[in-house]
Amino acid sequence: MAQMTVGKTAESQPLTTVSLGATVSSNVSRTHIDAYSGDILCGVFSNGYGSHFSLQSQIELPINQSFGFLGNISFRNLSSTFTTTPFAIEHSRDLSTFDTSRINRERTFAVSMLDLGLGVGVAFHPFKQIAISTSIGLGFIPTPNYIQSEHLQTTGAVYLDNLLSTRTVASGDFSAHRFFISLQLAAGYALPVSEAIAFRPFVEAFIPLTSIATINDQSYRTYAISGGVSLVYAFPSEIVEPVREELPPILLPKPIATKEIIKQQAPPKPPLRLAVRAVGLTDNDEEIPQPVLSIENVFITDVSPTLNYLFFEDGASTISPRYHQYSTDRETGTFNTKEFFKLNALGINHELLNTLGQRLQQHPEASITLTGTRSLHSPGDSSMATSIALDRARSISEYLQSLWHIAPSRIHVRSRSLPESSSDDNTQSGQAENRRVEIAASSREILSPVETKRFEQTATPPRIKFYQDIFSASGIKSNKIIIRQGSRVLETIDQLSGNSQHEWLWNISQGSLFKSNDSISWTMEIIDSSGESTAVSGTINMRSDERSKTQHKVDSSSADKSLQRFHLLLFEYASSSELGQNANDILNRIANVVTPDASIRIIGHTDITGDPSFNERLSYDRASRASILLSNKLRFLGKATPSLDLEARGSKDIIFDNSVPEGRMLSRTVRVSVERDLR
Repeated sequence: MAQMTVGKTAESQPLTTVSLGATVSSNVSRTHIDAYSGDILCGVFSNGYGSHFSLQSQIELPINQSFGFLGNISFRNLSSTFTTTPFAIEHSRDLSTFDTSRINRERTFAVSMLDLGLGVGVAFHPFKQIAISTSIGLGFIPTPNYIQSEHLQTTGAVYLDNLLSTRTVASGDFSAHRFFISLQLAAGYALPVSEAIAFRPFVEAFIPLTSIATINDQSYRTYAISGGVSLVYAFPSEIVEPVREELPPILLPKPIATKEIIKQQAPPKPPLRLAVRAVGLTDNDEEIPQPVLSIENVFITDVSPTLNYLFFEDGASTISPRYHQYSTDRETGTFNTKEFFKLNALGINHELLNTLGQRLQQHPEASITLTGTRSLHSPGDSSMATSIALDRARSISEYLQSLWHIAPSRIHVRSRSLPESSSDDNTQSGQAENRRVEIAASSREILSPVETKRFEQTATPPRIKFYQDIFSASGIKSNKIIIRQGSRVLETIDQLSGNSQHEWLWNISQGSLFKSNDSISWTMEIIDSSGESTAVSGTINMRSDERSKTQHKVDSSSADKSLQRFHLLLFEYASSSELGQNANDILNRIANVVTPDASIRIIGHTDITGDPSFNERLSYDRASRASILLSNKLRFLGKATPSLDLEARGSKDIIFDNSVPEGRMLSRTVRVSVERDLR
């Protein structure tokens, strides 16, 4: 990065400078990596490209008027993506005709690689604002990784293992040298802001002198051309004494007599002033200047999965306290699944022990099998005897017997090492998922989904924002808004409370219950530190055709809309293939409630682990897979497929707590909502 001396003294002495800059780099990578499909060579990864941000910081110590010694620290993103030329392989089969054909494919090899570098060099200043520099750097590469994937380019072609047009061939750590040496050449032009500060646009070339990796006796090198800007600060070299000027003599005012001072009065304090404006906010944060509230009554049915796993802490066989457990069998009489409407799917899962106990009492012919498993690499499990897996299953069996009085003959206890379908036991998250007890039941009712019903009101617009303009000569002591409908207080917002949100925002659907068509009134009152107060009031009109409803009804006879939400299409890690009979039962259930006027939304999710861009693509594949399966179910029932709205959230919108294994498993899902207008 070019270094520029800015801010010189009166004698034009060069100054020590420091700089911090950011660049956008265009990477060109060269190597030779063979891509195989089985034992068939299907292409070569030779040229890779990528554009990324980099950060650099350096210091220049002046040697003379034209030269300076440089020291720098840099952070570079050397990631690149390689692509083979399209190729075709025989024996691809059309399942409808059983004919074989050639399918065009293409491979990509994405390498994620970061470089932390230290460098020394020399800067040359042919002119005051221009600098040219060269430096030698030592780069350190933390653990890089790669993903090799394959894409079918023939229209309509899919892989049999996932019914998609793309698949991951391989992934993992990329074998690279930890250290390498590079050469940096740069040129910059300083734009002074003040005597000590300047902005400097610059261009730079990054040239590796040693290879980053050696693959098939071929070197892997990445070259980068960068453009960016840095902020330069020059340290002052000397203190300049200020010029002392002769000032004219100061004429003191004539002393004021005591009687005159008493007669003088302090200027009046300006009055406390307040102005307020209320606007509506849509879901997209668009403002509605004069909002009119429209209230809809929605009957909501939520279907949540009964996850057939209970997870254990490292090296422990006692049940984790995050699963709700009763102390005595008398307390189990208070267990009521109708209260589950207050919980999300993760909260319902933490009631799994008691859900199992109640369902086994309700279905005395049913039995369950508890299979305890362990992690082979987590510190606690690996130091314990293999019997810890069996002890985990026994702890659940003992709870069901002692608290729910389930006969021992109905509970079969088993153990094994890793689960049959295990997570990656070399990672902490995978180890936590492998420390579990798996539950299998002889009757579907034992592990069937949990259905909750409730009645809610939704508002359009969903939020009201209040803009305020306050003038006060002293500090504000109290500042709050009270929102009413008639004599009922719907909401109180205290700007000075510990839960203050830095903006005046009323989320209408959170806790508000509208019992009439009366308009909404609001009053904002402020009190300053001197005790003076003022207030402003306003109204928000309601639509006249709205009907009064009562919350928490158990039927949809008086609802404006019905909304059925299914959170049950669960997937394996990094997979878009649905899980067995559970998913099939739920798809049948969704298909049965779909009507021609229904609005269907399908949202794909992943857990937080893995690359965000891969997760976004994976979540879309999951949603797309669910839409295909649902369309097939509707076609089988003789129903037309309504418009399906697909959305991919990936790992940017995590719906459950991913610090616990059950939260991660529940996040590997597709959520399907079916909405109908009942008016």
